[in-house]
Amino acid sequence: MRAYFADLLEKFQSPDFARAVCKKYHYREEDLESLCGVAKAMLSTLGKEAGWEHRLVFAEDHWETETAMTLGEGIDALQEHYLSQGLLSEGYMVEVLAGELLLQGYGAYNRAVEQETPYHVKRYHFPGSGEKYPIESLEALLERLGMPVRCNAAFCMIPKKSVAFTAELTREANVRCQGICMGCYSLSCPNRVGEIFH
Repeated sequence: MRAYFADLLEKFQSPDFARAVCKKYHYREEDLESLCGVAKAMLSTLGKEAGWEHRLVFAEDHWETETAMTLGEGIDALQEHYLSQGLLSEGYMVEVLAGELLLQGYGAYNRAVEQETPYHVKRYHFPGSGEKYPIESLEALLERLGMPVRCNAAFCMIPKKSVAFTAELTREANVRCQGICMGCYSLSCPNRVGEIFH
């Protein structure tokens, strides 16, 4: 497994990351110190456990990658610790900080594909997003990648702060993935990345 994207982890340590999360999730200015404290607590495990892996696969008429990213079991344990101590705000802060770090991982993954291959990401497909990508394919996808990530009988991933997807690749210069929100029509989603409608 490859270490999680170094540029993102560096950005995560910056107060600017916490400020952006503060604004996006409508925290108050006085919550910034707590957010930074939770982020600092998360860093000790992220550096050891967070990572990603992919494998290149030829599918019918194009190349794609099977990919997974995880922040590791330590993040789940930290969140459980906060919740067991009745620190609900801190537990939720782990959720939003981890979610934002994974969300920004897609852009970092796009850049990694372009640096390492002659391709770029055309579109993301997630297990359960269609007939070609049934949710039942998740377990086998994770096994093929050989990462410390698995799913239970209900197809929930363990560690919880993990994602798995197939990235459809192309060499077409004018065809580029607009992000994971491509094809989603939920305009009011707070996690929406960029504008996908013209």
